[in-house]
Amino acid sequence: MSTPALRLSSVSRRFGALQAVRDVTFDVAPGERRAVIGPNGAGKTTLFNTICGDFPPSSGRIELFGLDITRARPHQRTRLGIGRTYQTSLLFNGLTVEQNLFVAVRGVQPHRWSVLRSGRDDPALAKARALAERVQLAPLLSERVLNLSHGQRRQLEIGMALAGDPKVLMLDEPAAGLSAGERPGLLAMLRTLPRSVTLILIEHDMDIALPASDIVTVMKDGEVVVEAAPDRIEDDPTVQAIYLGTGH
Repeated sequence: MSTPALRLSSVSRRFGALQAVRDVTFDVAPGERRAVIGPNGAGKTTLFNTICGDFPPSSGRIELFGLDITRARPHQRTRLGIGRTYQTSLLFNGLTVEQNLFVAVRGVQPHRWSVLRSGRDDPALAKARALAERVQLAPLLSERVLNLSHGQRRQLEIGMALAGDPKVLMLDEPAAGLSAGERPGLLAMLRTLPRSVTLILIEHDMDIALPASDIVTVMKDGEVVVEAAPDRIEDDPTVQAIYLGTGH
């Protein structure tokens, strides 16, 4: 069997007396699409932050393609191949779509703080434009971010997360705040991601989470309580009880 893209071994995170994540263990295979779902307060975002290094685990081990990254800093994890988005938008509202993507591309490159102005043939600029195409924002390259719809902002965030050519892309609530009309476009975009990128997403919307994933991990009170294929999740009695609010 191939080395997992991501391996969590008894990962826990405590904030004082609060046990936010408790003994989470699972493997994500290279190229897999994994959805992490659960009610508010289940520990999903804390788990994401622990994987990405924002909060180092209180105990346990995290491996990225066999490399122990448990104590690596966030920027080190980014350079090793983890890209992510956040629940709260981290875009530069006064800049254009192209400029935001350019900043993201330059931010993961050597000499990223160079004061030299970019020229038209700057590879980083070309990559920014390619990313805009990839996330279906090419017609809006010159548009300021503050003028974008919520769905377009989400697309841009994903484009910026792809700037470092991540091996593992982690999306925190990508459908949050999207209208019913915007959600099919997001799902279609997620499906265009190549299998060379392993995708892990937190998502409340079952209409996004289930068709976008190969495996679904359900969390409650900081623990993994169910792990199953999408076609088994909605009928699982535990999921119905703790997530859908039905069942016993």
